Amino acid sequence: MKLIRERESLRKFTTIRVGGEAKYFATPKSVEDIVECIKFARDRHLPLLVLGGGSNTVLGSIEGLVVSTAFLREIQVSRSDRYFVIEAMGGTPLKEIVAMAVKNNLEGIYKLLGFPATVGGAVSMNAGSFGVEMSEFLEEVEFISWDLEVKRLKVWELDFGYRSSPFPAEGFICRAVFKLKAADTPVLEEYKRIRAKRKKTQPINMPTSGSTFKNPADSFAGALLEKVKMKGFRIGDVGFSTVHANFMVNYGEAKVEDVKRLIIEAKRRVYEEYGVKLEEEVKVIESSGSNGWQVL
Repeated sequence: MKLIRERESLRKFTTIRVGGEAKYFATPKSVEDIVECIKFARDRHLPLLVLGGGSNTVLGSIEGLVVSTAFLREIQVSRSDRYFVIEAMGGTPLKEIVAMAVKNNLEGIYKLLGFPATVGGAVSMNAGSFGVEMSEFLEEVEFISWDLEVKRLKVWELDFGYRSSPFPAEGFICRAVFKLKAADTPVLEEYKRIRAKRKKTQPINMPTSGSTFKNPADSFAGALLEKVKMKGFRIGDVGFSTVHANFMVNYGEAKVEDVKRLIIEAKRRVYEEYGVKLEEEVKVIESSGSNGWQVL
């Protein structure tokens, strides 16, 4: 199979199952393949989009190169008396790291269970839940900069924030290194409790993009959306879940245009009622959108 394909449907590559078509599409299997993809985009002055699990992503049509990390999977583990050091390629499903943490009774990262994300995607958005976030467990990130330099930086050399990181602006994440401490008490019961809570309070059996908006300071986006009657509100085949007001779900053949209209309506209602400007956590990406980027 050649590395670069043309005219690929993107619908199946997002968890909400909304997507247009990519002009070019690639699934690299090595660092060398990643470099080839970047060169392909640079030579043609194309926007390049790195796509992990697609769990916080809604895609329009991309008149550029979409690079899926689906085949970039590998885990290496070493350990000392109290720590596990886990090095994972960017396309490795986050659930594999979580499962390893539960099996070996490691602190913290097990609270990120239920994210249908890759390691690279979770690092890029600094995914978090139940009081923890990815950057707390990171030691290093290896990435290829857009000028084709392979870099490996310590977490303290990188600027992580609430649901934000230097990526993809700094480059393509190849690997992440985690340092996980052995827990003093069993983590399995809390893991089961969090899993049960997710099942009860989130639409995990529906095509969803996950949390639509970031939580504003001193509040919760879901609570604000419920107060302005967005829970269960639909435009076409996309709407906010009847289970959780901050989760968009696809009820059939949702279109990216309706997703954008739904987001605008939710932001309008919350701002007019409470003066709060909600900020998107989900990325709605089109060739003309600010969440795409040009590789020159």
